[in-house]
Amino acid sequence: MPVLEQLIESGFTLLLIFDEPALFLLFVLKGAIIGKIFPTSLLLPGYLIAISASSRLIAISILVASFGYVTGQLIIYHISNSRGIDAINALPNVSVSDEQIMKAEYYFQQYSGIGIFVTNLAPFVGSFIMIPAGMTSYPITRTTFYALTSTVLNYIIIVLISFESIELLGIL
Repeated sequence: MPVLEQLIESGFTLLLIFDEPALFLLFVLKGAIIGKIFPTSLLLPGYLIAISASSRLIAISILVASFGYVTGQLIIYHISNSRGIDAINALPNVSVSDEQIMKAEYYFQQYSGIGIFVTNLAPFVGSFIMIPAGMTSYPITRTTFYALTSTVLNYIIIVLISFESIELLGIL
């Protein structure tokens, strides 16, 4: 079994056993770059489909995942604010390339808070913008607002597309 498939299966098993606490933890790791390898865009809707989640549970799960992801991002913000980029690279399973930093710095310098909002809508970009945001001491309330609103929107879109695709295929 390929490594990615094993990782998806392990993450999915954790979700089925521990529900929202595991969901929160997986998304904290994802937001903190440590768990970037977790395909959370697949795990969240897959988990919701597997448990036949009600509308209420879907909303709760989206909020739990969003708060988890943003918590992880705020960890990156805090580490880069207090210790710099070297401390980020010292995290387990984290390697931030110069190209990723340059992109994040560019988006942050050009767009600041709106850059945080937009990059959280794109895969693999959102957490990296927290590095220049933290290093420049961008206001934490604005950082949190932009990150949380875009993350909630992102997960709503992902879940809607997943559920609509499955319904369209006649699987559910």
